[in-house]
Amino acid sequence: MKITLPLKSLSLALLLCGAFAAHAETSASTTQALEAARASVKTATDLKWVWRDTEDMLTEAEAAAAAGDDAKAAKLAKKAKAEADAAVNQYYLEKAKPMLAGLQAKHGLSAFQKGMIQDAATAVANAEGKKAYDIVSPP
Repeated sequence: MKITLPLKSLSLALLLCGAFAAHAETSASTTQALEAARASVKTATDLKWVWRDTEDMLTEAEAAAAAGDDAKAAKLAKKAKAEADAAVNQYYLEKAKPMLAGLQAKHGLSAFQKGMIQDAATAVANAEGKKAYDIVSPP
């Protein structure tokens, strides 16, 4: 009986340590998700192409993290990041499309230039905004 009580106490202590370790791990992943979301939202904001609810979603994620709700915070942060990334992609697609149309209307292009235009058209068709923009932008 004397051995049982210390073993129970030790078991409880180990269980609590494991729970705190798991929480710390979750907090670190939530922190990473929030940092990634902040960076993506900043990029979209800098381009003045952030979607209507994205910043509010990030604010809500930060509030959930502050309240200790890591699951909600991580979910909202990932969603805010995805929206911001999609907005940035949309920005570059919208910039690349008219530039591509202008290049496609040109005559007397070299085979290399035609290949670049085809690569840009493929990028636009695949919704790869930044890639398309980088191809059609002047150096």
